[in-house]
Amino acid sequence: MKVNGLGVRLYAAGFDLSTDISAISRISAQQELLDTTALDTSARQRIIGLNTAQMAVNGWFDAASGRSHAAWTSNSGKLPTADQIVLVTYGTSRGDAFSGLDCKQADYNVTRSPGSAVATTASYEGTAGAGVENGVLLTTGSTQTDSSATTSASVDEGAAASGTAPAAYLEVISLASGEATVTVEDSGNNVSFSTKAVFTSVTGRTSERVTAAGSSGRYLRVVTSGTFSNLVFVVGFSRG
Repeated sequence: MKVNGLGVRLYAAGFDLSTDISAISRISAQQELLDTTALDTSARQRIIGLNTAQMAVNGWFDAASGRSHAAWTSNSGKLPTADQIVLVTYGTSRGDAFSGLDCKQADYNVTRSPGSAVATTASYEGTAGAGVENGVLLTTGSTQTDSSATTSASVDEGAAASGTAPAAYLEVISLASGEATVTVEDSGNNVSFSTKAVFTSVTGRTSERVTAAGSSGRYLRVVTSGTFSNLVFVVGFSRG
């Protein structure tokens, strides 16, 4: 199904950057092709080597609290050196597609042209050995707000999947109070669910990618638990 760009959103390291980004200029996945051509062949032979990924975005300078300038200079005013969990969604409904990347921020550039607002660009390079991972959103809206412990509606993936490297992505934009745990569950019949992935308990803005094991059931859902109020977050799951 083709989609327009109206539902595209960008989250990075727990920051909702959607209001500051004007374009996603690149989400790129590559894999090495290693030459293994033998003497007895008349054309190239290749095998797959390492993979890598990049992401680049364009936007507008915004120095307000919790906005893009703070995200891209979060290392005491410098480029962050820690891994960044970046999530791009292609819609704002549960079940819409997303692309996720565990990466390092490569750069942050600010430019000003006559007659234009101050513009920015930033880019990311994959660092976790997983490349770009694609899957579906398990939360709804541009962000979902759980006022307390909640079991969300499930997403029907149509069939079970036997992927070898499932992964779950979490972006926590804010938490008003308390401590929350976010869990992804799967099911074969949409009745009996079992735990598929558990994120580290959160007390505020954060992001995380966790891996899961084995095949994934046809149905997926997100569950929040703990004593807390107003958890604003996004969850995506790639079945590997």
